[in-house]
Amino acid sequence: MDRVGLLVALHKAGVNEAIKQLVALLESSGVEVVMPKEVADLLGRPNFASVEDLGKVDVLIALGGDGCVLSAARIAAPNNVPILGIRIGGFGFLAEVELEHVEEALKKLFAKDFWLDERTMLQAELWHSDTLVWSAAGLNDAVTLKSPTSPLPVWEVFVNDEFLARYPADGVAVATPTGSTAYTLSAGGPVLAPDVDAFLLMPMYAHTLTLRPLVLPSKAKVTIQLLPQRRPVEGEVSVDGQLSHQVLPTHRLVIFKAPTKAKIVRFHGSSFYERLRQKLRWGERQ
Repeated sequence: MDRVGLLVALHKAGVNEAIKQLVALLESSGVEVVMPKEVADLLGRPNFASVEDLGKVDVLIALGGDGCVLSAARIAAPNNVPILGIRIGGFGFLAEVELEHVEEALKKLFAKDFWLDERTMLQAELWHSDTLVWSAAGLNDAVTLKSPTSPLPVWEVFVNDEFLARYPADGVAVATPTGSTAYTLSAGGPVLAPDVDAFLLMPMYAHTLTLRPLVLPSKAKVTIQLLPQRRPVEGEVSVDGQLSHQVLPTHRLVIFKAPTKAKIVRFHGSSFYERLRQKLRWGERQ
């Protein structure tokens, strides 16, 4: 292992010292650390990498929390680069290592004592007629929500170009199994194990009790359109809560399985079900 990329959530408390500690550990092992400009500036170093360069490493380390891992996935997945998440505080389903255990984790990483947890990603495309307006890949979800000043929207939902239903709801979400423990969970959605080859179609705060979450095969294509109304109506689509674009009744949002997967470094002994018990405190009495 010669080159390691470093992506950092700079807003986290204590992150400055964590960066210095991590870079020192990596460089003492003879590893070249590839870092973006904001991290290089923090360390007072003249050399920095572009986003494209961060995707051309042996491992991409995401230092922060799950949001940082989500950002890393968009960079790493197209290049088949593994991601190691190191958590600084927070809740965290994706980040594998607590900061205090980073030295031990790096030793296992260099010894190749790990396995890769492959996670399905989705692709969201926004179309106006035959013109592609916007596109983004995500590890968690693609979520449409109405704008604060819009009336109650109605979303038309199609699966594989077949009309499914009209959703009078604040929004509609399509989540991967990874994303089923994120935004849709707070809206009452089910948890999907990460190795389930499926998507979750979820009404977000529907204004009717008849609309329920629907589990779809991952090969399904979901199309969402915002119906026009007498009053101006608009919404927004957000991918992983990080990339967004305005949605108008003239748009067509198409969501499908991305051609690449995120590969997350896991160490032996950790499991998804253990995380459920720890993070959601299943079976515990308060």
